[in-house]
Amino acid sequence: MRPLIFRLLFLLFTATPLVSLAAPADDTAARAAELRSLLSSEQGTAILDLLGDPKVRDAILHDADPPASVPPPAHSATAGEMMDGMLTGVRARLWSLGKEFVGLGDELAGVWGRARSQLPGSDLLRLVGLLIAFLAGGTGAQMLFYRAARRWREHFMSLSLLTPRERASAVCERFLFATLFLAAFVAGSMGAFLLFAWPPLTGSIILGYLFAFIEIRLALAFTRFFCAPSAERLRLLPLSTPTAWFWHRWIATLVGTAAIGWQTILMLRTFGLTQSGVDLLVQLLLLLVMALAIYVVWSAPPAEEEAAKPTRGPLLRLLLTLGLVLDWLLFLTGATALGGTLLIVAAMPLIAFVVGRSIAVVMLGRWTEDCTERSAHVALARRAVQALIVIIAAAALVSVWQIDMTEVTVLDTPMTRIARGFLEALVILVVSDLLWHVVRLLIDSRLAGSAPMVDDLDDEGLRRQARLRTLLPVLRNFAMFIVLVMASLSALAAMGLQIGPLLAGAGVVGIAVGFGAQTLVRDIISGVFFLLDDAFRVGEYIESGGIRGTVESFSLRSVKLRHVNGQLHTVPFGDLKAITNYSRDWVVETLRVVVTYDTDLDLLDSTVEAVSAELMASPALGSEFIEPLRSLGVQAMVDTGMQIGLTFKTRPGHQYAVRRAVFGRIRAAFVTNGIRFASAVAQIEAAATA
Repeated sequence: MRPLIFRLLFLLFTATPLVSLAAPADDTAARAAELRSLLSSEQGTAILDLLGDPKVRDAILHDADPPASVPPPAHSATAGEMMDGMLTGVRARLWSLGKEFVGLGDELAGVWGRARSQLPGSDLLRLVGLLIAFLAGGTGAQMLFYRAARRWREHFMSLSLLTPRERASAVCERFLFATLFLAAFVAGSMGAFLLFAWPPLTGSIILGYLFAFIEIRLALAFTRFFCAPSAERLRLLPLSTPTAWFWHRWIATLVGTAAIGWQTILMLRTFGLTQSGVDLLVQLLLLLVMALAIYVVWSAPPAEEEAAKPTRGPLLRLLLTLGLVLDWLLFLTGATALGGTLLIVAAMPLIAFVVGRSIAVVMLGRWTEDCTERSAHVALARRAVQALIVIIAAAALVSVWQIDMTEVTVLDTPMTRIARGFLEALVILVVSDLLWHVVRLLIDSRLAGSAPMVDDLDDEGLRRQARLRTLLPVLRNFAMFIVLVMASLSALAAMGLQIGPLLAGAGVVGIAVGFGAQTLVRDIISGVFFLLDDAFRVGEYIESGGIRGTVESFSLRSVKLRHVNGQLHTVPFGDLKAITNYSRDWVVETLRVVVTYDTDLDLLDSTVEAVSAELMASPALGSEFIEPLRSLGVQAMVDTGMQIGLTFKTRPGHQYAVRRAVFGRIRAAFVTNGIRFASAVAQIEAAATA
């Protein structure tokens, strides 16, 4: 009974509006009489009784529809089904574009008819004349500015570009000149337009084409700033003059084709071109731009890298051609987001190259920014530019994929959390990479150049430099470890992972590893304290536990000692005992000679003083002495004669050369002054004679 009542009520309430729309107005009285006769019947009385029950009315309002059948459980689409659906959509799009291409001529004829009806012949000619007049006004304003700035232009040709400050000042002046030059065109072309009130249709068309020509002038200003085809000394890119002119013209041609074509499509849409027609014209415009870009790729003059590697040029051009064709196919098949992503990803290295080379020219001078040249400032500036380009590219990708950042920030769904975490992790990694390169380049800049010899460290500044060269490599390793750990943990936390248990687990693992690697921990801690105590530095000659050698380098746990015979000893810090440093501050060298008993000691002392004065006056050896050579007198009486002590103080590492010179000069001076060296043979002969 109840389903029958529901069906009757549904038919009653749904059929009444349809009948009232379909029946003529004079049947109202007849239909009212029919309804009264229905309600006076037994079924009508039952219906009225049921409607008087509040529970029945509530059930009708909330359960008016019959119980629906339980839908079958939805099954996830397979990879084949997804691919089939995607290919079906692509096929439908291509079919739609093909049908639109067949009827494009008739549709454009209709658009032209509507344009002529809305813009008669006189208005159309007036529109073209006004557009030409505005462009002429902009060009005239630029020419006036160009003439007025004649002295400024002559000033550019006389600028000094010897120092980085002068080159940076010249770049800033050129940027200001390019900005004012473009502003003159904008003011001249759009100034008159803004003075009058135009009809909406005419004003939008003129303004759109003016914006297109402004984009062309902006492209010309961009290439003129970086390529400087008419001023080779101000050029920021390693290009020859013909190559600079080539890119200056063709970049403006590509931008002009795209801007004017897009504005023409917008104008046709204003006059009634359908959306499918707009889509087809956009694809044809992209095809034209792609064809021009491919021509530019294959007709561009070869770069210096291509001349050095002949096989590299054609391969690179082929890859660029395939990339352009693939990008156009993505736009053709409707994958505009993927096509835009490919363009952005391809533009990133190109922009980084242009800006990086320009920075190198400004900082290092013209064409000295070879990739093999190391400059901390240039590398740091390039890394900062690369980080900025990555951030801008990420913002462009967000716009291409139409990601609502407000929704991503506010909503808390799994997808928004993943997207938000990915973006935050990307920012953290970019900033961490920049921070690490800043630290590394600052350390490498202090380590750059040839290492000063320990023998040349005759003042505190050079000694401090030697200690820095010892400590900075260790500091660089610690900085890399800290930045890597902090960036990884921060990125994981940004992506929603709980790093608390990870840190706790790492602590437990660290304790276990600490117990199992006590020797390693001992080596690291011992090395830290050795370095803090400044026990040795790179380049010093030390001895520890019977091992001698020059300190070449060291890691976190060991030091490398090079023996004088060439052997390389790797000694853990924990195995180093008492260290003897033979290269610190100064060295006192004591020599002993034995002379006969009949030697005149006063003559000997005067002879040693003469040799000392001669050595101190020597250009080659005088600077090696800290204290001059002097005699210590008789130190012992031996069987063969009297033992005389000689001493001098010199810088570490030079005592061997000085000692050889002292022995040679002493022998020659003793022979000249009749001082004889004692020997066992002479004493035996003297005893036999007696």
